[in-house]
Amino acid sequence: MFDYPCVILCGGKSSRMGQDKTFLPYKNTNLINYQINKFETIFNKVYINAKENKFDFKTNLILDDDKNVFSPMLALYSILKNFQDILVFIICVDMPNVSKKEIQKLINNIDKNTKILIPKTKEHKHSLCGFYHSDLAKDCKKLLDENKHKISLLFDKNTKFVEFNNEKPFINLNFYEDYKTWINNE
Repeated sequence: MFDYPCVILCGGKSSRMGQDKTFLPYKNTNLINYQINKFETIFNKVYINAKENKFDFKTNLILDDDKNVFSPMLALYSILKNFQDILVFIICVDMPNVSKKEIQKLINNIDKNTKILIPKTKEHKHSLCGFYHSDLAKDCKKLLDENKHKISLLFDKNTKFVEFNNEKPFINLNFYEDYKTWINNE
């Protein structure tokens, strides 16, 4: 098991999906339980980040500081301020194909200067699937105070992009059609 905290993001609006992605049915459970069960076999400690406690089970919950603002920067700040001097693995609930294999490849690229480590494919930089150092909380707060919400504003010389050839592990279930396609191809 990896000795990094893992946080699953569940606080988005899911507006393109038309319903809360967190509770989409999958394998006799739902997406959040599937992700928790998977990541508990990979990481020593798994947390959920959300706007409010919408879960009917006991969980390690990190709530966003402001439940009325939907911002990846706010989620990142709300998460990172809870940790001290450690890299935190952060992933969206709607990225169900990321496995230990991809995480191991990311971890293999960590060095003492790493502040941000995310996968990059030909089509995308997957900024909501990767490692962020807890020291970045102050930078997130500064950007929030300036009303800047894009995660890419944190990218600098201490950001590493790890190349992956295959898009499939990093699919994102944004629309209901994406979800149905994913279910049908499982």
